[in-house]
Amino acid sequence: MILSLLSFATSYFTPSLYFYVIYATIAQISTTSDATSYSARILSLIFVLVYMVAIAGGLSGSVWTKHAEAVSIVFSFITFAMLGLVTYNIVAVYLDLTAKGINFQSFNQVSVLVMCAINIGGYFLIILLHIFTHPKLVWRLFIDTFSYWFYQGAYSQTMVAHAFCNVDDVSWGTKGSTSQHGGKQYESDKVFFVSAW
Repeated sequence: MILSLLSFATSYFTPSLYFYVIYATIAQISTTSDATSYSARILSLIFVLVYMVAIAGGLSGSVWTKHAEAVSIVFSFITFAMLGLVTYNIVAVYLDLTAKGINFQSFNQVSVLVMCAINIGGYFLIILLHIFTHPKLVWRLFIDTFSYWFYQGAYSQTMVAHAFCNVDDVSWGTKGSTSQHGGKQYESDKVFFVSAW
């Protein structure tokens, strides 16, 4: 229950964390370039506008189901852009592999190496621990990774906005007067949400 509560609390901050990561990841590419600074602001603005569309869609009820996929795709492309930018920052900015190479006397570079080793090594450690007992599940883990990344936009953004906007929806099990919901079609919302999940 504690983990569920923490997950619920974190979901309120997910959009702001995405916004911060988008801006900071692009801004770190070059602190002196105006083009980089403007690019960070423009992509962050696009994210905010798309999230506002997601909220507006969530408030519109069953009409939202027609456009939720398009919004989720935009969020997914933003997610892939962030993955690419983080990888670029690690290689070209933090470790500076494109020019000088790794300086093991630098605390910053060694720290980045240690964090990468812990993250990547932890992933492969889990794989190694399960590959002999659950080879089929490990294979599924590999082949489903891209799909998982692609649907991150829907899981962490679109569906969260939809849930917040429909927290009083009777299809969630909340009892209340249906006259206050603006005539939403609860069953179609429910079908969309379950099928998307």
